[in-house]
Amino acid sequence: MYMQQYFCDQPIEVGKRYLFTKEQAHHAKDVLRMHHEKVRLVYDGIGYFADAYNGEDGFGADVYEQDERVNELDFDVILAVGELHKRDNFELVLQKATELGVKKIVPFESSRTVAKVKKEKQEKLLTRRNAIVLSASEQCKRNVVPVVCETVKLKKVMELEADTKLAPYENAYGKSRKISECLKGKTILVVVGPEGGFSESEMAEFEKHGFEAVTLGNRILRAETACMYAMSVIGEYSL
Repeated sequence: MYMQQYFCDQPIEVGKRYLFTKEQAHHAKDVLRMHHEKVRLVYDGIGYFADAYNGEDGFGADVYEQDERVNELDFDVILAVGELHKRDNFELVLQKATELGVKKIVPFESSRTVAKVKKEKQEKLLTRRNAIVLSASEQCKRNVVPVVCETVKLKKVMELEADTKLAPYENAYGKSRKISECLKGKTILVVVGPEGGFSESEMAEFEKHGFEAVTLGNRILRAETACMYAMSVIGEYSL
């Protein structure tokens, strides 16, 4: 049976009652019509099971057990992805990368990025993107919600630090390693280009900054597919 999850902004304690926020109460009471149903509450990376119902103090949940499971990868994965022309495609990346365990998503603009984010729309866009990863995190029972950053220039991505830094490249097949052959350390940074991929000069800059070009196989993948492929491979080695 499906169990709803909610992330909480105040400490949770076994034997105590958690009062839902206005948005959570509306969703649980009016949308899902909960009445004494088991839910999973998460605070500061720790999950708890609780009985949710509408009481005299408002809609809330009686916490009765801590959930010992931590539904996260062993790696901290940073996924940097070029802004995509179609908003729906980028939002699909946000949703699926969250389900696959990403810790941080860094959108960027490069020489072949078609979609450009206007500065005055950045805050509104970021709010929408954070709502998407929050919903996806609740759906797949994450213990943390991934961080979604503001859109940056590619140079900023190259300066990010990680134990393993990988740049999937369509021309790397047959002469480069696979993702599974490169994983080491705790933090993995994967950079996936926009629809047009990366230029040769950009790949040369990646190499100067300690990135390794990797192959995703002998077929050209769409950017959103490449993100899911990379996250899936890393997730397999985290089990």
